[in-house]
Amino acid sequence: MNNDIIMKKKLLFSGVFVQENLLHAIMDRYLKDITCKQWLVLVVADAFENPPDLSALAKMLGCTRQNIKKLAVSLENAGYIALEQSEKDARSLCIRITKKGKKIIDNSKNIEEKVHRALFRDFSEREIEQYFRLSGKMMNGFGYLEECFREMKENGEI
Repeated sequence: MNNDIIMKKKLLFSGVFVQENLLHAIMDRYLKDITCKQWLVLVVADAFENPPDLSALAKMLGCTRQNIKKLAVSLENAGYIALEQSEKDARSLCIRITKKGKKIIDNSKNIEEKVHRALFRDFSEREIEQYFRLSGKMMNGFGYLEECFREMKENGEI
């Protein structure tokens, strides 16, 4: 593999972290009374037909149930959600979005088009299609990365 491609892989890999940090920093600076991660929990929870449990949200967001629980508790304390016992499993907690939480979601829908226009300003429609396809491949790569780390751990390499 040529050195240019190796360097680009390194930059793309670190860029994933940098882009996430930039997105969080910008959104946290301008969102009122809610963090980027809390907002993400709200909008993803709103996408479910029925109130999702913490495990379902964790799976959708690619993080641990404990992370979601911590975010959910802070959202509940702020009045954006209510944590309720699941009707299907008494051990499970579900997130029900309150009127105050719905207001945040509705407000974000109002600014969504402007946000997308700003973020993707330098992209052509073709590039957006390519980026979407390539992002799917990157998601597959995270699965391969999980396998890689599991094998290295089993082999005592880490």
